[in-house]
Amino acid sequence: MRRALLSAALATAALGVFAVAQPRGSDAHGTPVDAAPAAGLRVGAVCSSDITYATDVSCGLGDFGDVRFRCPAGGSAAPCPRTRTVTLENTGPTPLRLVTISGSAPGERHETVSGLLRPGARTVLGPEAGDTYLYDIVLRFDSGPAEARVVALS
Repeated sequence: MRRALLSAALATAALGVFAVAQPRGSDAHGTPVDAAPAAGLRVGAVCSSDITYATDVSCGLGDFGDVRFRCPAGGSAAPCPRTRTVTLENTGPTPLRLVTISGSAPGERHETVSGLLRPGARTVLGPEAGDTYLYDIVLRFDSGPAEARVVALS
């Protein structure tokens, strides 16, 4: 009887840990769910860095917020639509390359590096062909400061 109770308690604890450990934005099978993020991508958002040496700066973790979704101003109760394309303008003084990170399944990541984007130039970025989510946009530059502004979304 004692063994049965101990086994049941351990099984319950393991299930409780599994439920708590589920990633936010995924269903029970780990499939991404289109849920409204805390800070979705919006026109006018800026990703920048004052670092003066060659580096990569993640915009998904910086000012862009969650680049998977484009949420309307003021928010809504409905899920935000997925980001299909992001038009960025290099508003800083430094030429840079933009790296898009996309995928369709948990843990799947593909990187695409843009050509050199000079100050004042614009480019359109989106998930790699066949991918359903744009996870992040990374600024890559030789010396700072660097800055890119979202000028259009679809």
